[in-house]
Amino acid sequence: MKKLIFITLVLFGWHVSAQRTYVYGVVKDSLSNEKLIGAHIQNINAGSLTSTNEDGKFKLPARAGDTLVFSNVGHKTLAWIADSTWFNSEEIAFVLPLNTIYLDEVVVGEFPEYERFKELIIEEKVEDTTFQIFGVPKVVMDPYPQLEKSEYLNPIFMFFHPVSAIHHSVSRKEKEKRKMQHIRKTKYVTEKARLKFTREWVGENTKLEGDKLTSFIAYCNFSDAYLASSSEFAIYELMMDLLPKFLEQYEDS
Repeated sequence: MKKLIFITLVLFGWHVSAQRTYVYGVVKDSLSNEKLIGAHIQNINAGSLTSTNEDGKFKLPARAGDTLVFSNVGHKTLAWIADSTWFNSEEIAFVLPLNTIYLDEVVVGEFPEYERFKELIIEEKVEDTTFQIFGVPKVVMDPYPQLEKSEYLNPIFMFFHPVSAIHHSVSRKEKEKRKMQHIRKTKYVTEKARLKFTREWVGENTKLEGDKLTSFIAYCNFSDAYLASSSEFAIYELMMDLLPKFLEQYEDS
C-alpha cells in the first residue's frame, strides 16, 4: 500500500512539473520602443494564442522549450524558445523590428501588359526576412506553398477545415493566387531543368559537337518535369543509353 502511495505521489509530482505556467511579457517596437497593441503571440507546442492589450502586455501558458511566435502588422515575425529563467521574472520584453524591404530602383516607362507585369513581379527575387527563430537555423520555405485544388477539395481537409475549403473554392483572390502559383511553378521547374541539362554538360559527357550535339539533345526530348525531378546520375544513365541508338540513326541518315 505504501509503495502504491509513493508511486502515485511521484506520478502526481511529474504531472505538476509538466504543467505549463504563465509567461508575462510586453511587446515593443525596436525603433521607437513603443508598446505594440494587438500583437499576436502563439505557443506552437501548446496550440494556444493570445494578443497584447492596450498596454502592450500579455500572458500566455508555456514551459521551458516551447516555441513562442510573435507577429504584428508591419513588423517582422519572430520566434523565441522559452527559457526557464522567464518564469522567475515578472515581465519579459520582446522587441519586434519593422519589416522593411528595399527594392532596386525601377525606371517606369511604358506600362507592360497585364501578363507581362505578373511575370516581372514573379521574377523579382526578394529575400524573405519575415520569419526568424532565435537559436534555430533558417528554414527554407516551399517555393510554391499555395494549396492546390486537389488539396482543398480533399474530403479530409473539407471535414476539418470546411470554411477554408469553401473560401479556396469561391474566392477570386485565391483563384488568382493559384494562377500565379502555376506560372511560378512552371518557371521554377524550367529553370531547374536548364541548370541540370546544359549543352556544355551533354557535350562533355557524350563527346559530341556542333550539329550532332544539337540533334542528340533534340533526340533525347527530356521534359522539364523529368529533368527537374530526376537526379543527375539518372539523367546521365538514360542519356548514355540513348546515345548508341542516336549515333546509328544519325550515321544512316
